[in-house]
Amino acid sequence: MASPDKRIRKNRHFYQALKHALDGLKAVTRHEGNFRRELLAALIVIAAGWGFNVTRFDWVLLVVAICLVFLFELANTIVEELVDLVVGPHYDPRAKLIKDMAAGAVLLAAIIAIACGVYVFGPFVWQLLQGGR
Repeated sequence: MASPDKRIRKNRHFYQALKHALDGLKAVTRHEGNFRRELLAALIVIAAGWGFNVTRFDWVLLVVAICLVFLFELANTIVEELVDLVVGPHYDPRAKLIKDMAAGAVLLAAIIAIACGVYVFGPFVWQLLQGGR
């Protein structure tokens, strides 16, 4: 779908660039179910971090992990859109491979984020399982 903004030159002002970046984030949130699910998971992780009163280092770890997943999901969405733009409605095994590799990058980012979550929240969960000692 064509953008109503038909300009072809670079943004002249920071606020123009910021508006376009925010438009892109709104679009990916609106159209990508995985991004919305990851956003919900991030909110749950933030609430858990707040509830467990995690350390400053743990917050840094959680925020970096959350941002890593968001960045890779954005990159995956960009790759999928570009591949669809180039290939169109036709099946191409190379296009599938490219999309699969981009999805694999998101999966690795998610595994890293889960490992960070286990590192941060594991001791709290373990303590709860032990009866809150």
